[in-house]
Amino acid sequence: MIHPPRLPKPMPTGEPEALADHVHIYQSTLTGLDYSSLLAAGVILEQVRARKVQFLRSKMPGFRAVDSILETSEFSGADWEKAFFRRVIFQGCRLLGTQMLDGIFEDVEFINCQAEGLLLVGTKFKNSRFSKCKLSKSSFDGADLNGMTFDDCDLQGANFHEAKLKGTDFRTSEIGGLQVGVMEMQGAIIAPHQVMQVVGLLGVKVKDIVHPEDIE
Repeated sequence: MIHPPRLPKPMPTGEPEALADHVHIYQSTLTGLDYSSLLAAGVILEQVRARKVQFLRSKMPGFRAVDSILETSEFSGADWEKAFFRRVIFQGCRLLGTQMLDGIFEDVEFINCQAEGLLLVGTKFKNSRFSKCKLSKSSFDGADLNGMTFDDCDLQGANFHEAKLKGTDFRTSEIGGLQVGVMEMQGAIIAPHQVMQVVGLLGVKVKDIVHPEDIE
């Protein structure tokens, strides 16, 4: 069970503090704000609801978000190295080519997100899920995805080299062209209709047995 964000009711209104290095935004609603190309380290969002916010090409090393919901917002091209997320929902967001290298995700859901080319190299996930997300050509190289669920996602051509996939559930997702090896797939969960697809991904050829007496 993924623990949901803990948000106050009702959500406070008013003008939030401007984002800058080490700013802590607490119990705020962010709507329609533009932080494109923002350069700020150590930003913290706690109990925040952000809707239609622009973080296009932002660079925020050490970014932290806790107990927050990020809705229909733009994060494409952002670079958030070593970010930390706990009890966060990304709902209907765009994360095209977004980089969140070496991040930590705990109780995080990505729902209906457009995230082709998302880079999550070296990240660690705990109790998290991707649902109905477009993740083609994304990279989870070296990520810890043990127990993760990819529910009805497009993972065509995604990179899972050296990823930990024990208990990772791919059953309802499109995995054509997945970049993954035999060792990585040990312990992963797939559906019966995906067996031949996975065999092909691992470079194994399946051929019928032909007996000499069957040859005319």
